[in-house]
Amino acid sequence: MSGLRGAALGLAAGALGGLLTGVAAPQGNGVEDDSAQVIVQKARKALDEAKSVRMQAQVEDAAGTTTLDLRFDVDGNCTGAVGLPGNGGHADIVKRGEDVWLKPDAKFFQSQIPGASGKDAAELINGRWIHGSTRNALLHEFSEVCDLSGFQRKYASRPASESLAKGGKATVDGAKAITVTSRSEDESSTYYVATEGKPRLLRVEGRQDGQKGKADFSDYDKPVPAGTPRPGESVDLSQLQ
Repeated sequence: MSGLRGAALGLAAGALGGLLTGVAAPQGNGVEDDSAQVIVQKARKALDEAKSVRMQAQVEDAAGTTTLDLRFDVDGNCTGAVGLPGNGGHADIVKRGEDVWLKPDAKFFQSQIPGASGKDAAELINGRWIHGSTRNALLHEFSEVCDLSGFQRKYASRPASESLAKGGKATVDGAKAITVTSRSEDESSTYYVATEGKPRLLRVEGRQDGQKGKADFSDYDKPVPAGTPRPGESVDLSQLQ
């Protein structure tokens, strides 16, 4: 058996080697030779043209750390999760068109609904998804994070007083990058822009108004997963109201 296993592993390694022979290594895109202004302009353009992206972000302030892991697209579809600061709990979110599903945990309910009502709500939902429309005030508020187009517009606008300075080389999850620091009257940010493949924004981190934040961007133009919770796994919000 050990001989057969060794032969099989040898064949697999040979086949893999043959496949990799035809795969070119990532090529430098030359962005690290550009000025700070051009680097940021290219990164903004790449994000603005993205049809979909994954964003993993965290924001720290006096209340604690808010986290977000979201895959969203320009059509307003998304899937992901949000974590509230302190002991505020966690909620999964799915949005397809005008339909929104929200799955809060017990801590989330208790942090958002004061007193015994929060505990009662958690027991009533019992780990299921809350399903409704973006026309519902509660679900609309959470579904706003799915607006990639709005995020792109906000990122594309830059402060009139912005001052950019080119930094050094870095890596983001193994991807090579060049950094650029941006400073304006009330905030400072550092952009990490890919130096291989397309000059995409890989990470931005900074401070503003007592908040410290970081966001990583990946899976550019990969479709948002289309699956939605099954009817038996969710509760219609209109029935609860």
